[in-house]
Amino acid sequence: MLGALLGDGCLYRWKITNNYTILAGDNKFTTKYAARLSLCISRKAKPYINRSNNIWFVRANNYALYSLFERARNDIHYLQNMVQEAGDVSSLLFVEGFFDAEGCVKIIKEKVRITPKICLDITNTNYEFLEIVRKILEEKLNIVARYSIQKASPPKNRRVAYHLRIYKKEYVKRFFENISTTKLGEEKTVLLNNWLR
Repeated sequence: MLGALLGDGCLYRWKITNNYTILAGDNKFTTKYAARLSLCISRKAKPYINRSNNIWFVRANNYALYSLFERARNDIHYLQNMVQEAGDVSSLLFVEGFFDAEGCVKIIKEKVRITPKICLDITNTNYEFLEIVRKILEEKLNIVARYSIQKASPPKNRRVAYHLRIYKKEYVKRFFENISTTKLGEEKTVLLNNWLR
């Protein structure tokens, strides 16, 4: 839940008693995280759609989750320690949530290739969040990921964006063996399996 929130979440406080965490995305993503949120707060959470811009949301008024998300977002040392102490399963779930929010399964088609190549790309403007993800991948799954930088180009991109990418076939395979994601639809699953073979 926290990985997803750090990627696509926001905080909204309205009066003293309303401390909302809001997660935005597509239907598949928000449905998955509504189920995870329900486990976290012991209350049923559902995704809903804003039809004017076709974006789905999951919203929770929960002070404990609000406080955790706020502190994790603003105190990188707290987040690093929490993830480090969480254990292997929780660390990988953090990566899963962050990838679902900020990741992409890229299909690289080149004239010299009969079978398109697969690349995993996790993009964020917060380098420190990506470093936590990179270290988990390396330490827990022995996956080496590399950075590229997309410079700020106002007005569209006002901040530098960091891309954490996984290219090597064995690393991509290991990633999907250990991490479930909403970013892999039917068509991309077929292309991934073809490439891995």
